[in-house]
Amino acid sequence: MDKYEIQRRIFRISALLMLLSAVSLIVVIPRLIKEISPGGIPKAAPIATTVAMGVRLLFFLGFLIGIRLTKLKRRINREINIVAAVVIFLLGFVLMDGAFAYADSLVFVSAGMFVSVSCDLAAAVVLIIAFIRLRKKKKA
Repeated sequence: MDKYEIQRRIFRISALLMLLSAVSLIVVIPRLIKEISPGGIPKAAPIATTVAMGVRLLFFLGFLIGIRLTKLKRRINREINIVAAVVIFLLGFVLMDGAFAYADSLVFVSAGMFVSVSCDLAAAVVLIIAFIRLRKKKKA
């Protein structure tokens, strides 16, 4: 298996994880909109969750573009994997704060956000593993 095939597999896995993360947030957003009340959650919560979902969809599209580029035998820098992993990792921790905030009152919303966070962290781990594996492939 050549390095392009490895990169395609890694990008496919990461793209699927980011899509699952975005879908779990799409399911959560209507519930957040429904729960807006003067004493309840702030009005900015659904907006922030929508932006978080949009960022995950942008990563999904980026991974699809990466798949297309590796099919054309274009080399993708390993450092891009690390930068993407760090950004996805940080986005996961930012969303984890929101998931803990809703854990007391909105269990469904909290569970959906935890699913999204776990997908983000899994995608980051996959990208770091890809960096290590492609690095070893190049030395060999």
